[in-house]
Amino acid sequence: MDKPEIHFIISAPRSGSTWLTTALNGHPDVFGTEHRLFGNFCEVWQNNDGSSSPRITFDKYADAFAMHYFYQFMNRNYDSFVEDFKKSFVNFLCHFASGRTGKNVIVDKITPYPGTAGLVVEEIRRLFPESKIIHLVRDGRDVLTSGTFDWLLKDAEGTDRHEFYFNPIPGMKLERFFDAKVIKKWAENWCETIDVFSEVEPDVSVTYEQMKSDMHGALGSIFAGIGVEGSEQVIEQCVASSTFEKMSGRPPGQEEPTAKARKGIVGDWRNYFTLIDGELFDAFAGEQLKKMGYEPDGEWIKSLPAKLEMIREPGVDHTI
Repeated sequence: MDKPEIHFIISAPRSGSTWLTTALNGHPDVFGTEHRLFGNFCEVWQNNDGSSSPRITFDKYADAFAMHYFYQFMNRNYDSFVEDFKKSFVNFLCHFASGRTGKNVIVDKITPYPGTAGLVVEEIRRLFPESKIIHLVRDGRDVLTSGTFDWLLKDAEGTDRHEFYFNPIPGMKLERFFDAKVIKKWAENWCETIDVFSEVEPDVSVTYEQMKSDMHGALGSIFAGIGVEGSEQVIEQCVASSTFEKMSGRPPGQEEPTAKARKGIVGDWRNYFTLIDGELFDAFAGEQLKKMGYEPDGEWIKSLPAKLEMIREPGVDHTI
């Protein structure tokens, strides 16, 4: 077997990276996974079950590890040891994965933690200049919607949306799903993963919307970009192994609010945006919406309602 190689997917969270990675694993030569290598990040976050656990990147751990290591007896200083350690560890991960899967192309999906996208791309290009970067983008409004649902049990307690979904009372209405804080959080995170490629473009670009309309074409461009077989048979195998039904046990459009694969459709944001939400999102990310071709201008805001008319009874959920 050839020496294993590693490539990277960069996307904002809730952009379809798990779906794409699942599809890549259908390829006979590709193993897709998530290492959380870069970003120099460590925070304790709440989980959906009420517990808490750390989110830590390997480079953050490597910095802490080096503090107590006797690297001077290796004729290394702190910085050179940390760099060697990171390279060696990633190479170990590649050989480890390759040896157990029989696949020699590793694809690492990265959804950078807030404020770290620039560092993530910088580290990849510096430490692994031969690796290809696949940039996955989804409409930021759908990212915001999906992300807000994903965090309903993590940071939304006390909000109207949390009460609406988890403590509904007869006749309860929800006139606004988002708030300014959550819009700012998700819009800025989305913009980061776009702006990081403003000077040097990624090797391959693909969108969630393209994956929904033409997954065969999206995978074909990725396989060509990373130099692996992209025959019709192989692509069909990848597509069949990663349908929404297989990943979620539900048909697309059937929602499970806090599930990893929540709804699996394009444009769901239209069910949750009000006029003020559109104005706020456009203030944070309007330029990026235009840059990525999702809107030609800010006219989309004018069609949004002043308020939602969502009604939720116990056991009933519908949007008017």
